[in-house]
Amino acid sequence: MNNQLVKMLVLLKNASLAKKNNVFVKKAPLILDCLAALYKEGYILSYAYNLDGSTILVNLRYFEGNCLTANLKIMSKISHVKYLNYRDICRFSLGNKVGFFLTSKGVQTLEDCKMNKIGGILAFYS
Repeated sequence: MNNQLVKMLVLLKNASLAKKNNVFVKKAPLILDCLAALYKEGYILSYAYNLDGSTILVNLRYFEGNCLTANLKIMSKISHVKYLNYRDICRFSLGNKVGFFLTSKGVQTLEDCKMNKIGGILAFYS
């Protein structure tokens, strides 16, 4: 699990708990991939490069006064990585929550991993 990704997830969660509308995160390929997955699932409104090119502006999404990223639960830490192969992913269920995995094809949701028949590291869920 990447240290930059953990910092970005904590930053998103803290910004949502502080009722911020947007937050700046550092630019990195894994961060962009993760933001694309969060956008695809509807957890953030948008993300765009800042003028300096080294940071990304992330607009948080609120629904009925609650930010959707406030309930992020980080599962894999740098010191403790939870890897699931395809067989384990088929048996794995989060109920009505969405799980995000770090795979060889980028950051994907639990359903995408099942559809593409690949395993990965369970990074976080919400």
